[in-house]
Parts: sequence; C-alpha cells; structure tokens
Amino acid sequence: MDVGVSAAGLVKVDRHYSKSLYDLAGEAVDDALRDSGRNSIDYLVVSTVVSRALTPQLDIASYMASHLGLRRARVLSVEAGEASGLAALQAAFHLALGGNRVLVVGVDKLSDAPSHRVYRVLKHVYYRYSDGFHAIGHAAVAGLLARMYMERYGVSREVLAAWPVQMHMHAKSNPYAMLRFAVKPESVLKAMPVAEPLTLLDSFPLGDGAAALLVEPDGGMAGISAVESAVGPLSVAVADDPLRLEAVGEAWRRAAGDGAVVDVFEVHDSYTIFGLLILEELRLAERGKAAERVAEGDFTTGGSGPLVNPSGGLKARGHPVGATGVYMAAEVAMQLSGTFPGISVPEAKRGAAVSINGHGSSAYVALFTRRG
Repeated sequence: MDVGVSAAGLVKVDRHYSKSLYDLAGEAVDDALRDSGRNSIDYLVVSTVVSRALTPQLDIASYMASHLGLRRARVLSVEAGEASGLAALQAAFHLALGGNRVLVVGVDKLSDAPSHRVYRVLKHVYYRYSDGFHAIGHAAVAGLLARMYMERYGVSREVLAAWPVQMHMHAKSNPYAMLRFAVKPESVLKAMPVAEPLTLLDSFPLGDGAAALLVEPDGGMAGISAVESAVGPLSVAVADDPLRLEAVGEAWRRAAGDGAVVDVFEVHDSYTIFGLLILEELRLAERGKAAERVAEGDFTTGGSGPLVNPSGGLKARGHPVGATGVYMAAEVAMQLSGTFPGISVPEAKRGAAVSINGHGSSAYVALFTRRG
C-alpha cells in the first residue's frame, strides 16, 4: 500500500513560557489539519521526552487526545530519547500501511524548568549504568568526539566552526527556527566554552516546540518510501570506533539501499560533531572530510552535494527533543511539496530525515518521495 504525508503543521521553536504542552500541540495540529478537510483520525501517536520527566505524567497520549478533541481515536505514546519523533513516525507509517489515518504529534517544553534540570534529564539519553551514571554530560561526550576527530584527521578548530555558521545561515530564512541570525566563524570560536573544543555556538538551544503530521494511505503531500531503524553500541566507551555511528549506516542501508540519490536531508546535529559524523556515515563525505566539505561551501545552495539542514538543523532551528524528529520529517515533506518557507531545492524528488539518540544507541531514517 502507498503511504504518504497529507498535511504538516509546525510551531516556531521558542521559549513559550505562557503556553502548556497541550497548547503547543493544539497549535501544530490546527496548522496541519486546517486545510486537510479531515474530520476523523484512527490513531494519535504522541512523542514527548523532556516534559515527561520534568512534569511527570503517565498516559500522556490519552490526555493529549482529549485536549485535542480526538476522544474516538486510538492512542499510542512513543519514547526513544532524542530519536523519539522519527520513532513515532515509524509507528505511524506501519499503522498507515494497514489502512489507518494517523496523526503524529511531537511536542516538548524545555522551558518548564531551569536549564540545569533539563540537562540532567538529557544526560539520561546515555546508558545509565555507564555514561549516564558518571559526571560526564551530553556536551562532554560531543567535546571528546570533536577533539578525537580533530586529532585523527588533522582538522583545525576553524574548519570545524563552518558547520554552525552554515546552520545559522539556513535558519535565517526559516520562520519556525529559534535562532534566526547569522554568526561568523570567529564568533563560534570566541563563544562561551561548553566542552572543549566546542563552544555554546556548537550546541543546540533549549526551546519548546510542537510539530504534527497527518500520515495515511495515498497521502498527497509527499510519499513515505520507508522508515527504518537500527541499534548501536551500549556506550561510547565500548564502541569499536567512537567516530563511527554504526546505527546510522545500518538504518540508512535498510531504508535506502546503497544507491539512493537524495536531494535534501535533515540530520541530527545537536552538536557540530554529530552532524559531521552523520554525513560521513551516509557516505556523503569521506571519513574525516565532512568538516572540510562544509567549510568549502558544500551541502548548501550553490555548493556540491545535497542540501543539508535547510531548516537550520537542531543547531539553529532548535531541538525540542520529543518534537525534533517530527519537525525534520515535516520539513522534508514540505521541501518535496514545494511548501517549505525557507531555503529549498526546486523540484527535489527525494528527501530524508536522520535522527539519533545520544551517541547513536539508536538511529532512525525516514525516506520521502515527491508526488507527481
């Protein structure tokens, strides 16, 4: 059966102090369904991560359905750490293959608590009995990987800074992005350190957000070819090579095979190093060459290679954790339908979203095709 996206709705990533989790979800759903003409939903699939920990609430999908006026819908709540949004899409894809109309909602509020509490929650995207148990945090793992990358491949800190510069350039044109301003390489280098050699401008901002997708048979906005996943090492400490995100490569092979040509990607770049490692795992750049390619102007308009993160990525669009994968999927679908309001690839035929949790304990890849 052919399955696709019929509608998408996005809320600007920001610190929405005056809005509840349900308010944000409602805005995204209203945006998605406003012009769809749909008056019934078979399933509601909800993805939320940080809010679940900050304001403990069980059975959140059922309460979300009630708030959204969808009490006749069957509900499902999905959690896969930072990759939860695409995990929710994977569930929706298989439900739609069975002939169901499925509404996917990703929503999270990181502004409901002080930053130190949010970072404490995010620490648990790593395995609690090793990386998550010790004092090392999310940023520290990224810093260690960045230092290893620089030393192994002879990459300078200045070259590494090209990634956030490019992401901010893309985000300027995206009305849904949180950080819509340009940055210079020297600003990246001089920003507050978060985990040497990475600075604040190498990391994602803490913001709230919500995104919604209507997935159903013959959805006309963009087709969904596959949503695949794979499992990675238990811990960065036991990975055969910490600079390999093996789950990404395996999920990509399962979704696209070896010969897929993709025009536009949205990839997980919570920290600069993860965006670069994913490009290399997708074979868009040779090992150790992704940073140099970005610094030379590739993966953006006017450069070689596919367009990567026209949204600004997690780096500049923002990373409202449970909602992020749904944003990525919606952005790719909008690219293929010609409705994305920012930087785009005219007549793009195929797009992909790639999401990971932590250092790659899991990876999800969604492959989309243009209609018509």
